[in-house]
Amino acid sequence: MPQPPLHGLRVIETATGISGPYAGRLLASLGAHVIKIEPPDGDPARIQQVDDTPLGDGELSPLYIHLNAGKLNVTPDDIEPSWADVVIAGDVLADLENSKWDPARLRSHDTRLVTTTAWGADAQDPGCIADELLVQTATGFLGFNGDQDLPPLRLPGWQSQYAAGGLASAMVQLIGRTDASHIDVSWLGALLTATELCYGDALHCQRVRPKVGAHPPTAFPSGAIKCKDGHFAPGSIRPIDWEMQCLFYGLPEWIDDPELRNRLKRRHHIPMIWDHIEPWYLQREKREIFELALSSPWAAGMVMTPLDTLSDPHLSARGYLGAIDTQRGATIGPIRPFIAPGLPVPDQRVRVQASDPAPVEKPRTPLNLRPFSDLRLIEMTISWAGPYVGNILAPLGIEVIKIESTAPFDGFRTQRPYDHGMRPGQEDLVNDNRFYEAGGLFNAVNKGKKDCVINIATEEGREAFLSLVANSDGLVANFSAHVLPQLGLDFATLQKINPQFVVVRMPAFGVDGPYSDGVGYGSIIEAMGGIAHRQGYEHEEARVSNIYFPDPTAGIHAANAFLAGVFHADQTGRGIEIDLSQQEAMWQHSGEAIVLASLEGRNIGRLGNREPGEGLATFVPTKDQWVAVVASKPNQDLGLISQLISQAKDFTAEELLHKIVSAGAKAQICWDPWTAPGQLPLSDLLDVVDHPVTGPMRHLGSPFTVDRKRPRPTSHAPLFDQDTDVVLAEVGNLDQDTIRQLRADGFIGGTLPPPAELGFVYD
Repeated sequence: MPQPPLHGLRVIETATGISGPYAGRLLASLGAHVIKIEPPDGDPARIQQVDDTPLGDGELSPLYIHLNAGKLNVTPDDIEPSWADVVIAGDVLADLENSKWDPARLRSHDTRLVTTTAWGADAQDPGCIADELLVQTATGFLGFNGDQDLPPLRLPGWQSQYAAGGLASAMVQLIGRTDASHIDVSWLGALLTATELCYGDALHCQRVRPKVGAHPPTAFPSGAIKCKDGHFAPGSIRPIDWEMQCLFYGLPEWIDDPELRNRLKRRHHIPMIWDHIEPWYLQREKREIFELALSSPWAAGMVMTPLDTLSDPHLSARGYLGAIDTQRGATIGPIRPFIAPGLPVPDQRVRVQASDPAPVEKPRTPLNLRPFSDLRLIEMTISWAGPYVGNILAPLGIEVIKIESTAPFDGFRTQRPYDHGMRPGQEDLVNDNRFYEAGGLFNAVNKGKKDCVINIATEEGREAFLSLVANSDGLVANFSAHVLPQLGLDFATLQKINPQFVVVRMPAFGVDGPYSDGVGYGSIIEAMGGIAHRQGYEHEEARVSNIYFPDPTAGIHAANAFLAGVFHADQTGRGIEIDLSQQEAMWQHSGEAIVLASLEGRNIGRLGNREPGEGLATFVPTKDQWVAVVASKPNQDLGLISQLISQAKDFTAEELLHKIVSAGAKAQICWDPWTAPGQLPLSDLLDVVDHPVTGPMRHLGSPFTVDRKRPRPTSHAPLFDQDTDVVLAEVGNLDQDTIRQLRADGFIGGTLPPPAELGFVYD
């Protein structure tokens, strides 16, 4: 059996709830030795409901099962901090001071600390599971998520806590590479990075976007459309998506109709389109439609339920689900975050009693890890899922080289809200190639990277690329499964060039399996990855958002994959190839729903904006803003709080917030991406980055603090072809004559076509 990627890493987990335990679960599932220490009254996740159905007497929550397999469980007195490389805690620093887990005391043992808290390690309150609605509201993106005249709409489940847990897992792998004693990952900061698409628009164009509802008109047909046995999510962003739909609908005459072919004009004909396509969907089952999509270039997905996963041929073929052992027998759940040598690990047991013998391996063998500043990552990525990796790692000191081409280049360079709108006062940029440098989305997710333009489809370009591989540590690629092999860049070839090289491939549905040729982007992965089934108001049956949340979710797991691969290379001297499915990464955030389906034979219940259980979690309208109100403690005066809610329209949001807090509950005002940047807590989490084309721009900051300091971007997003010659000289060790000849022959560098040639014209 090959050695799993994180073999040799020792972790103590004192955190409870979701974020810290999810970090520990990821690490354990990658081969780390994780020790769980629970408080005297146990981890509250043990008894956490996942929907409106209460747990039975003595029944272990599906959430706890999903988060805690593969860990040993011991009492605090049975383990010394010096045993571990890293401790994962869920406490604020004030609560850790002078304790066994104080970061200064841990540092004396050469043990480091990673915390994951709701509002940051310097806050007064570390947060609890029921605070999810508050954190989501504090990000501001809920202010434009949902329908007009209805309350804001949250993401289902505990997405901020899962996102923070995934990032905390990555930081555990980093902390041995830096001199830092303590890294904190806030739920708020993590979810902000996962909603950056909203802010790339807002901070760049400074214009309010309307709520678009359940079927966004800018890429219609869209959303979750009801079919014979459930719902289906058609992708309609690319021209080929529309062409394939027209053929399948039996309406080929629509393909070249100028009013329908252009998706921005198509929105004016939505009622007519509905009349034609609604019966087509209602006559077909979701898998039947999905098979049509798989047989074609159409990006589309069926809305999968947790019960669907248990019999899905693709997830079965890839071995994503497996048996998890509990005291009451085996259940089915996710057993690995991605495919890699040594995975899944054999230990998939949930231990609910602190009865495991304490580890006796002493002294701890020091880890042989290169400093993070010595690492170099190559990104062959577009849009958001792949670039997310370098975007969060670059501020921490890693060198990130973004590989582009003249055809295709990263489409995020052209993405704009409001047709092809520009920042006020900069509309004229669309008339020349500065247009490609002014995209708010591209500039948001590519800060701090170097840009190297290579035509890898040519033999000369491929050789230039391989010169970079020889002196880099890893590659992240989010293209379709067949792209790297077709370019002659299979893992065996890359490993011959660099035996320690790490390759992370992250297609929509993974490298192999029945769906591996399928095309997918955010809305498709929401449908296929468990979010759409749970998302929406309580009167709905399914819903797809327009924030492409699966992209950063995949990026978080890809960051873990890259760092785990580098850890493996440092320990063994051998590189590794990792197959990451964006669909599976999204299901990781709903693993409790799969466990529930296995245990009880039913799908998880829909909650809308509520938290499961008897507590209160809702949005309340006031004179001027919506306010999220959460009351989860038994001793809170729910009568008084209910009275205040009934009178909410008599108060401003600020007035209601103070009254709710005075009554012992919690509240957050719901801003939106255009107003939240001027309000706390978001205003403290922005960086101003100067850009040679757009000038100074605000961007969302890092979700981490390193010894209480937040890392800042090292530079603006790169201009196209900005660093090609320097990168090939300094990293590829090519001489100047060779570089000049490669450029003259068109194998490197180049310019993009005038925007007008691609249809970008400012009117």
